[in-house]
Amino acid sequence: MTARSLKPWLFVSVLLNVFLIGGVGGGLYHWMTVAEPAEAMVNQHGLRQAMFKLPPQRRKELRQLLRHNRADSQPLVMAGREARMGVIRQLQAPTLDRDVLVAELAKAREADAALRALVDTTLAQFASGLPQDERQKLVEALYLRGQAKGKAQQALEAVH
Repeated sequence: MTARSLKPWLFVSVLLNVFLIGGVGGGLYHWMTVAEPAEAMVNQHGLRQAMFKLPPQRRKELRQLLRHNRADSQPLVMAGREARMGVIRQLQAPTLDRDVLVAELAKAREADAALRALVDTTLAQFASGLPQDERQKLVEALYLRGQAKGKAQQALEAVH
């Protein structure tokens, strides 16, 4: 190959290298300056979001309370799981026994309600020791989303 035939290839190579270096540099700059932590980017709901919004010490306290109640909640979780498996068995059966299906659905609903009551009691116990600003963060994380958040905030401001 002659020098004349290598010039276009050299030009394309330099252009490609500049493009790649610019892309890597831009991505690195964006990652270093703009990117949010991975925890914040996850779409979190309920207690997980509430735990994320609380200070680290409060997160630890709530986590410990929930772990402490895990032994009490385990039978409820298992009862709900068994009832849902019963529902699945009934729905997959060659002939559907409606009464058994309704009974299994009721068992699952009762187990879920009991588990929810246990978690709510734990949350109430935890919230009783929080200052008002941290309770407000808990409310926002657990119960206020989207348009409801704006309406509830207006209602709170009207009360104060």
